[in-house]
Amino acid sequence: MSMRGQVLGGYRRLLRASRQAFQGDTYALQEAHVALRNSFIANSQVSEKKQLDELIKGIDEAEEMLLYHIVQGHAKQKNDQEAPRFEVKLTDPQRQAMRKDEEITPLTDKSASEPLVINSGNVCQRPS
Repeated sequence: MSMRGQVLGGYRRLLRASRQAFQGDTYALQEAHVALRNSFIANSQVSEKKQLDELIKGIDEAEEMLLYHIVQGHAKQKNDQEAPRFEVKLTDPQRQAMRKDEEITPLTDKSASEPLVINSGNVCQRPS
């Protein structure tokens, strides 16, 4: 496939991935499309093969990020007095991409009052 075909195909893949990642969130979807368009326009004059290869690699990484590493929570609140709760739905590809040692635990009143501290290396611990 020609370099132009790879770039245009990558642009279409990113648009599809952003529609999937931000489904139902008009503002986020619009901002993602503007950012994609601006990024592609800013790099439209690049013609050196090495730079183009790096940009195409970036397209692949951005697509993976959108498809597997971005989730959106939707507020689920019964009344105004209650602390907001959020529901997150994972797609099958997102579930499959999770490391096997990761687990998802439901948020309870106790866990909501004791926030987790996330350190590098994907280690979560309660503050002491």
